[in-house]
Amino acid sequence: MVGLFVFKLYPIVAGLRMSFYDFQLISGSSRFIGIENYRAMLADPTFWHALRNTLVFNLLVTPLQVAAALGLAMLVNRKMAGVSVFRSAYFLPAILPLVVASVIWDLLYHPDNGVFNGILGTLGLPRQPFLVSAHQAMGSVIAMVTWKGAGYWMVILLAGLQNIPEQIYEAARIEGARGWTSLWRITLPLLSGTLVFVTVADTAINFLLFAPVYVMTQGGPSESTTVLMFEVYRNAFVYLHMGYATAIATVLLAMTLLVVAVQMRVLPVEFEY
Repeated sequence: MVGLFVFKLYPIVAGLRMSFYDFQLISGSSRFIGIENYRAMLADPTFWHALRNTLVFNLLVTPLQVAAALGLAMLVNRKMAGVSVFRSAYFLPAILPLVVASVIWDLLYHPDNGVFNGILGTLGLPRQPFLVSAHQAMGSVIAMVTWKGAGYWMVILLAGLQNIPEQIYEAARIEGARGWTSLWRITLPLLSGTLVFVTVADTAINFLLFAPVYVMTQGGPSESTTVLMFEVYRNAFVYLHMGYATAIATVLLAMTLLVVAVQMRVLPVEFEY
């Protein structure tokens, strides 16, 4: 409880308080200005652009990560020789630090010397700009984040799959249920609790996306990958508008809590503890 208060609750309260001040990071001086930071935020077109990018990113990357993780979990949930090797291989990206993974993919996406464009050239296909294109940059970041996170969520979904009794599948096979019927009628309903947890947790994490944007695009090109967390960083440590940055962080926290609350309310599952 002490750790939760010191490292979680107190910083949230302190950040909320700071959002009502004009705080100078260098001098440490502060001046109470009420809701002026929030008024400036609502009038800032960059904030609205970052908000739209954040929502679009989450609407795309979370379903992709969960679907990829479920597919991988089902692939490695089989009794076959060497399956542990595949489990380790699919989980490998999850143990890479996010900054390291971002640097690696930044090199892979290089428009001139990147591996991806080398493969396209070998196949006789035109080179792609990837991160230097306002139309492709967000999709390129989404592909990287999906690759990075799918293995982590795969492990959790694999644990859920292994908790489903094999006798249920055996009874279903006797009744003629196979393939997609077994997936829709048995696997997904019995895995719903784990799927909801993964979806909610993944959504909360993706709202805080920062490192890939910082390393790979710096919010560009043309602000196409600027998300709210990157705006918090830029206003706090580049423009030194700490009060304004904490106001954006407060809105981001409130929005994340709202989305998670809606998910917990809408998704059809009952948790058992």
